[in-house]
Amino acid sequence: MKEITVKGARIHNLKDIDITIPKNKLVVATGVSGSGKSSLMFDIIFEQGRSQYLKSLGILSGIDDDDKFDHISGLGPTIAVQQHIIRQSNPRSTVGSKTGILNLLCLLYSGEGKGMDSEERLAPSYFSHNSPNGMCFKCSGRGFYYKIHLEKLVPDNLITLREVFLNVGLTPGYERLLERKYGDYMDAPFVSLPDEVKSEVVYGQNLGSNTDKRSYCLTKIFEGHLYKQDKDVREYYGKTTCSQCEGYRVGEEARSVFIGGKHIGELGKMSIIELGRFFEGLVDDEAFSKFGDNIIKEIRDKLNSLIKVRLGYLTLYREMPSLSGGEIQRLFLTSHLDSKLDSLIYVLDEPTAGLHEAEKEGILESMIALRDLGNSVIVVEHDRGTIAQADYIVDIGPKAGEQGGEVVYQGDLEGLLSCENSITGSYLSGDGMTTREQIAIDLVRHPQIKIVHARTNNLKDITVSIPVGCLVGIAGLSGSGKSSLISDTLIPLLKASFKEKSGGGTGELEDDRSDKRDANNESDENIENNGFEENEVLDSVETIAEALVGVETISGYAEISQAPIGRNMNSNPATYIGIWDKIRKIFAEQPLAVANDFKAGHFSFNSKGACPVCGGSGNETIWLGGNLKINKTCKACHGKRYNKEVLKVKYKDKNIYDVLKMTVSEAVIFFGDKRSIISVLSVMDRIGMGYIELGQPTPTLSGGEAQRIKLAKEIGKNRKGNVLYVLDEPTTGLSLYDTSKLIELLDELVQKGNSVIVVEHDIDLLKVCDWMIELGPSGGEDGGYLIATGTPSELKNNPSSITGRYL
Repeated sequence: MKEITVKGARIHNLKDIDITIPKNKLVVATGVSGSGKSSLMFDIIFEQGRSQYLKSLGILSGIDDDDKFDHISGLGPTIAVQQHIIRQSNPRSTVGSKTGILNLLCLLYSGEGKGMDSEERLAPSYFSHNSPNGMCFKCSGRGFYYKIHLEKLVPDNLITLREVFLNVGLTPGYERLLERKYGDYMDAPFVSLPDEVKSEVVYGQNLGSNTDKRSYCLTKIFEGHLYKQDKDVREYYGKTTCSQCEGYRVGEEARSVFIGGKHIGELGKMSIIELGRFFEGLVDDEAFSKFGDNIIKEIRDKLNSLIKVRLGYLTLYREMPSLSGGEIQRLFLTSHLDSKLDSLIYVLDEPTAGLHEAEKEGILESMIALRDLGNSVIVVEHDRGTIAQADYIVDIGPKAGEQGGEVVYQGDLEGLLSCENSITGSYLSGDGMTTREQIAIDLVRHPQIKIVHARTNNLKDITVSIPVGCLVGIAGLSGSGKSSLISDTLIPLLKASFKEKSGGGTGELEDDRSDKRDANNESDENIENNGFEENEVLDSVETIAEALVGVETISGYAEISQAPIGRNMNSNPATYIGIWDKIRKIFAEQPLAVANDFKAGHFSFNSKGACPVCGGSGNETIWLGGNLKINKTCKACHGKRYNKEVLKVKYKDKNIYDVLKMTVSEAVIFFGDKRSIISVLSVMDRIGMGYIELGQPTPTLSGGEAQRIKLAKEIGKNRKGNVLYVLDEPTTGLSLYDTSKLIELLDELVQKGNSVIVVEHDIDLLKVCDWMIELGPSGGEDGGYLIATGTPSELKNNPSSITGRYL
């Protein structure tokens, strides 16, 4: 069949739509955020493609499909490359291991390496940092270990044990437990505690011979903070390069074997681009066996694929959990290109996310190459360039949530631009984008914050002036040093400056610290000493820059990152923004609830109100082996998660499940008389997030969506002004329409006397900034230089600016 046909699609907000999509084409599905495009492409086309393929193998025999559509035909084996699905959590998984390049290097060093301590060659496992044979035992093959900076936690002889715990975010519940455990020790000076108590406080105590669990301790607290990507702990806890392997991860035997004068650990720390250059020179300088030549050719092919999708700045040792969704997706895309498979249906989720305009060409070429192999490539995307390259465009909308879910347009680009009903078409044609009156800035007279001699990561000892009271864009290619300058330099310096100035306070505003405190909860991870040594010193603010000048020009700061706001499928936006307890209290006050003695806990699907069959998950999970699973709707509660008695309680004719299914826009109207509930919801609605459901599991939110919820929560507090807001690529996942709404909100913040810094690639946002700072010229070791500053107009005329060409 030459096309995919779907009839009566009705999942989420899709309104029984019929659609036909051509196969063996590059198809772009677009529309405003929340319009229903992902529901159609992922929840129906991908899920059914996978389901039908598994059924053909007899794996899903007897399992009925959910009622998502009336008819579907033309599907084949379907692969989803979706950002939140392919998120990685294994810290031992690296770019090198995921791509297979490190395995090839192990084979190469085993067969071709020079300098072995006998005639018998080492097996490949001796060159792998993930193998007991090859890893450095001091750091367990990580190249580093974490060390508690105890001298900063205990700066004097008077600080008590209670104060030490409180400084790292002790929750009231754990404080009561510790009081029972340590008694009078809690209010005694830490330095006066017996050595065995100090050791238990820092490293914990094994909870039994048959378990790896350890008691609540500082190390466990810090591990929890790091798991949630909380950068606040850097002052007290951080990475220390392993003194035995010097960060190379492998043991002494592997470090004694060389190719081209370098051992495998040195290659692991090179960027992909540097490694490519290394192998280019290697072919001419050394003679290899045919086996070695074949391995080198395969390595070079893989390296070139990674460079083509603009991942050349990564190293083989870069850990997968540290990559952005866009980076991970491009990494997976290269593996599919290398496989040379055809007749597949690929569904991609914003593959250009996190890419500079100058870097998008490679990813577009890769998608076209997948199509030309004989595959169907469906891309859910907002990017102008990707839409322009499409063979076929499907526009879902016209707006989000209940106002979306319809096919507005399908066809070529020319037709989309002239489609009167398409919001996407109107913005692509230049109508509707927000403009703002930019602030005239003269750095000689304008207040500014200056970072002096920054040298974090790849920054080349640069001094950067950031004007305050305006909207500042930080631009540059991927890996050019943008995050190093802002997240890894400016934020730590601000924190240190405010702490010194106020005698303890950090100046950070209460944005997502309530969520961060949950990191103190007990975990199942085995926490060990990890070889900490007192004479090893952690990195501190003095090592990342010489000084930060001008902090007095702001009253505080808020870093609003794309870190997840929750990793558990039971967490949702309502819990994060702090309205869920208030909603459950309202239901507990209803007459039927009072008559049944239902408390607020009965309206939690995690507690007393849960469906007894599925335990409140709403699903029956069917495991297919490995990590493959299928979720089917619970037959007892039909996916509503609650027991029948709880669902009988109504407030304004809605039960608690109905409220969870409400979109933000609907909830603003429904709770219109409850100001404490709608204050943050109203902000979310204004910035184009009205389509988000109150009960949507937070792991299904994109990084951009999570960040905008944090922003709405912060703005909902209605601060007095003179605050510095720092945002990391806030347009991620936004349509052109929603980007316009975001610009309006950022302008409002500036108009109220605040400062806003955006680390950003999006041209529509950058061109309305008051000031721009561009790093480059490239990524990795070829980046880290300050290549251009000024207004967008000045960058357009600056030959050194790469971004200016696109403004």
